[in-house]
Amino acid sequence: MLDARSIFLKIAAICAIIAPVLMLGIDSFVLFTNERFAWTIGMYLAFVLFVPAVIGFTYMLVNEGSGLAIFGGLLAFWGAMAGASMQAMFRTHAVLEEQGMHAAVEQLRGTLKLVLSTQSIGLGWPLGLILLAVAYYTVRRTIVLPILLAAAAVLFPIGRIAGSEVAVIASGALFVPAFWMIGKQLYSLANNLE
Repeated sequence: MLDARSIFLKIAAICAIIAPVLMLGIDSFVLFTNERFAWTIGMYLAFVLFVPAVIGFTYMLVNEGSGLAIFGGLLAFWGAMAGASMQAMFRTHAVLEEQGMHAAVEQLRGTLKLVLSTQSIGLGWPLGLILLAVAYYTVRRTIVLPILLAAAAVLFPIGRIAGSEVAVIASGALFVPAFWMIGKQLYSLANNLE
């Protein structure tokens, strides 16, 4: 008989492996091509794939007794959903820039209620991941995954908000092994449930 938890955890594991690779790839792509429209599609897909990965990771940590993981998982989920949804706004910016409407883009970027209702809520992503890193350490007492995940989470807003291309790529490069480790553990947990 199929176990729904096992199936979901395998899906979460696969998403944990694909999402950060896609994010790093699309961020590298935009740095070399400046194709912002295509970038927004890749970022949307990456954040959508991060959602099951975060839910699976949260489930694993809560199952091991971490109450903190519930808050971290909720924040990271909220931030990932915000990250996916704000790509529509960035896609609009890209189209307007292609049309030469740079003043309109700057006006949108400077609209406080738009920034507060889209971009600022995305901070749940790095904050939630930091809490998940702490939760992981408290239940597993190992430091490699928490350090990779927390460092990537800290670099994420530095790259995106402060505009540091080095931090964007470094964050993505750290997400890849961190989420690979998460994916491997989720897959192992899924196999144990069968």
